Amino acid sequence: MSDGTGHLSKLVWSVADLLRGDFKSSEYGRVILPFTVLRRLDCLLAPSRQAVLDEAERTDGEQEREQRLTAASGWPFYNSSRFSMESVLSEPDHADRLLLAHVNGYSRNVRELLDGFEFERTVNRLHQARLLYRVVAQFVSIDLGQMITDDHMESLFEELVRRFAESGNEASGEHYTPRDVAHLMAGFLVSADSDLLTSPHAVRTILDPACGTAGLLTEAASYIALMNPQADVTLYGQEINRESWAISRATMMTSGRRASTIAFGNVFAEDGHQGTAFDYLVANPPFGVDWKKSEYAVRSEHEQLGFAGRFGAGLPRINDGSLLFLQHMLAKMKPVSASGEGGSRIAVIFNGSPMYVGGAGSGESDIRRWIVENDWLEAVVALPDHLFYNTGISTYLWVLSNRKPAQRRGQVLLLNAQDQWQRMRRSIGSKRKYITSDQIAEITGLYLETISADPAQQPDDRVRVVSTHELMYQRVTIDQPLRLKYELSEEVLTRLAESRVIQKTHDPAALVAALRPLVGSTWTRGQEAVTALRRAVASAGVSWPRGKVFEAAVRKAVGVRDGDGEPQRIGEAYEPDPELREFVHLPLQVDPMDHLRREVHPTAPDAWIDDSRTRVGCEIPSALFYRPELDGEFELLRNLARLETTRVHPPQRGEEQEDGADRPKHLRAQDLHEADSAVELPDAPEDGVALTLCSGGMLVGRPGNWRLLPQGFGEAATSLFVLQPLRGSGQALCEWLNSRKDNGQYPSARDLLDTHVPVDLVTDSEVESLLETVQEGRRALRTTMSGILPNVFGSGERDVQGVRNEIRAAAHEAGLIGELVRPLDDPISRAEWSFPYHAAALSRRYRVSTHPAERKDGLLKLGEGLARVLGVLALTELAASNGFSRNLRKQFRTGATFGTWLWILDRLEAEGIEPRIQQLATVRDRGNARALLGHIKDFRNTSHHAHGVRASHQLAEDVERLEPHIVRAISAVSWLSGTHWDWVERCEYLDEGSYRIVGLRLRGSHPSWEPFERPSTQPLRPDRIYVDSAPYGAPVDLWPFAVVSLCEECRTRELFLLNEVRDDQLTLRSLEEHSLEMTYGPPE
Repeated sequence: MSDGTGHLSKLVWSVADLLRGDFKSSEYGRVILPFTVLRRLDCLLAPSRQAVLDEAERTDGEQEREQRLTAASGWPFYNSSRFSMESVLSEPDHADRLLLAHVNGYSRNVRELLDGFEFERTVNRLHQARLLYRVVAQFVSIDLGQMITDDHMESLFEELVRRFAESGNEASGEHYTPRDVAHLMAGFLVSADSDLLTSPHAVRTILDPACGTAGLLTEAASYIALMNPQADVTLYGQEINRESWAISRATMMTSGRRASTIAFGNVFAEDGHQGTAFDYLVANPPFGVDWKKSEYAVRSEHEQLGFAGRFGAGLPRINDGSLLFLQHMLAKMKPVSASGEGGSRIAVIFNGSPMYVGGAGSGESDIRRWIVENDWLEAVVALPDHLFYNTGISTYLWVLSNRKPAQRRGQVLLLNAQDQWQRMRRSIGSKRKYITSDQIAEITGLYLETISADPAQQPDDRVRVVSTHELMYQRVTIDQPLRLKYELSEEVLTRLAESRVIQKTHDPAALVAALRPLVGSTWTRGQEAVTALRRAVASAGVSWPRGKVFEAAVRKAVGVRDGDGEPQRIGEAYEPDPELREFVHLPLQVDPMDHLRREVHPTAPDAWIDDSRTRVGCEIPSALFYRPELDGEFELLRNLARLETTRVHPPQRGEEQEDGADRPKHLRAQDLHEADSAVELPDAPEDGVALTLCSGGMLVGRPGNWRLLPQGFGEAATSLFVLQPLRGSGQALCEWLNSRKDNGQYPSARDLLDTHVPVDLVTDSEVESLLETVQEGRRALRTTMSGILPNVFGSGERDVQGVRNEIRAAAHEAGLIGELVRPLDDPISRAEWSFPYHAAALSRRYRVSTHPAERKDGLLKLGEGLARVLGVLALTELAASNGFSRNLRKQFRTGATFGTWLWILDRLEAEGIEPRIQQLATVRDRGNARALLGHIKDFRNTSHHAHGVRASHQLAEDVERLEPHIVRAISAVSWLSGTHWDWVERCEYLDEGSYRIVGLRLRGSHPSWEPFERPSTQPLRPDRIYVDSAPYGAPVDLWPFAVVSLCEECRTRELFLLNEVRDDQLTLRSLEEHSLEMTYGPPE
């Protein structure tokens, strides 16, 4: 965005200041967006206003009038009203009437657009709030005429839409794709076509069938414009939400594009661009949207048109229409000619379900199979979670084309970009992460490199290339005979007595009485059982009913499943046992009979394959994206924990618990992290459903949500998985299992036990102890938060006005809490609050900066400040080990630079010194802080050596690129929060080996440092700064490299850090650029 556009967007959005109090922040866009459209059109039409009015006087007939007035305006719209926005201001008391008269004078296409915003309702609401005149006046003061180019207007409107989506409006967030995701999608959509798009007369069309607010369309067009400014790109879309449709049309109209290309309606039921094919198709359809409202139209098209329509490949389940969107997009591809001309590319975002939900033979599997067999799927990119405003689930970018490169045919590229993200300094809805421009370039570059590389090579371990056959499988049904033994128990006799076949006999009671003497009898063969039963009945003088149906029902009633029992037959074939039936997924190239002989017959020699049930399926398992995340040895979970299978059946309503025992306590998912004892849990439900027993020391949960029950928890029953750790306490194992994301499918027990676990970490007692400390912190945080902002109706206040006051007080407290907890979510705010003073103060300076130049300078100084703080610690260690040598002093001869401090950090590692401040050894490991700081230094040097004055928008882009590296560097050295710089004011002797230390802790950005008082087993020198060196014990003295002294210039106490060395003269400098001179011994 240019400087002028950025300034203009802030000016336009400043209207929100007028709305505050009468409108919610999530409603600002509903005022600002339509008024922006109105002002843009009003300014564009101003030169031709009189010509339109004159033509309106002369013209009759609606159709002719529309054509002639449009021609007179010189634009694809007109306004025949004698009122302009300026004239509305002439009568403040009637501003609503005049403004609506102005609106009604517009051509139909503009009126329809404003109706989508419910503009008349907004006008009336503004008028009632006495805000309409002021809002109109503010917009009239903004010139949005032809001096604002179409490109700038598009950028302005896109920025306003972004602000609207990020303002906390859940609905708008649903229809707006975050800019970072949109930019990534645009890169995957068009970057592979650079040769085609850079031709002099490139003409391209782009469709988004779920276009929302048109963000993906405009981003794709902008991407093409960067490649070829002369390219002729036409955008098409369809949207079901009327407000989003209005925003899309407004985006087109205000930027000089054709607004009529944005269709309104349900794309499943009505194709808004029927018969048209496109060069590019892009979409971020809503995840898991059901298509019940369109079911009749979709099924009719599927059944009547088949592949001649859009949905010939199959229909997914009714609660997720994602693959219907994809079929619609595939139907819109341009065909490829015999010469290779034509064709299309598709980029679409889905959650995980379309990849694997639906077994072989299902609609979803058939659709995937159709796509893969046609070789349209080019790539799938696994993206980070928490990228979107309205959901935190993991997402996947699919790239499809009917003109794949020849060397990539029959292959699918799988790219794992799940670790390519940066935490947002402030979450917006569910969006906690974003992908930086550098990361987007890296991901896109990796994709381009792979598709152009030798298919036998994989340039990166994040990339996996699979053949299309690897995504296909055959679902084979393996059956075993039903084996029964036979017994007549009291329970079986009761069931027989109540059965329909017995009740239909002549004398049911006599028949049952005749069988009762056989209760307790058992037989190994069915015929023996029936013969014995028939004889008993005959002996009692009761007739045995005739017919095979009766005999089969009796045999079934007395038959009990038994592995060594008699195999049952239906004619000549074995009768299959449904409980032993197994469904096996085999690769297409595997012969099922070979699998049967090799894997099944050794333990079940009479098993067979039911060929009538074999189905071919297709899926993209999320496991294909897995790559080792840690070095070291991994084992399967089954080797580290036992899955508990002991089940209890709580009695149903009206039944009594056996032995008079109490009904078991029920541990539900919602109680998992709340209850600390089984006593707090409700009783198990009276539905008779079997539950698993669990107790203290066991792991309970499901993917991504586990808890190690505390010792002494007591016994409960649960429907969740229960694991008994076999090695260690289970704390580290719990932490690891909680890091495994839930992919949307509830796994089988086998899938769970096949989870890979880093055995060295989860069995390390020190790791378990440290994680227990982490868990205690989490519990403390949860306990603290539970008492904040309690339910306002639970205060016991009876007076209604008193309740109102309680609610107002709670609202004010909520605002305060929002500010207090911000450091928890923002690393820079966290550093401002908790880092040593030098870095903390620089963090604050950046946080409060506003202008792009000020913000960029603040980031660079913060990066150098981090290096300086780490460098002082490292220099202290070097000097303690080898003295402040001549070589070390030489580095400071002309003053300490960013590079000086990085050299010091490198020197500490090169000399192999084991630092007393242990965390210094991790500077190159955890998050690689050293590499990040090096990147920041290089960025600074390149930027400072650039020629000319950088424009404001270029500075803003620099900030956008630089900030993620600063945030990551802060996160990588988060241990600085616990490495306190304590300045000793005095050391008081108490007794032998006991002292009281009194001083100031140099923590946080406030220059009035916090006082502290603590015991010590050794004396410390006053007027020195010490850093704790646990577990070594003795605090580390930072003198003479860090000193607190009274500044002679400002007469306040300041922190001075080493800056320059000349012989034995040291110059230290404070953040305020004040100097402190001191003498230090000669070099060693």
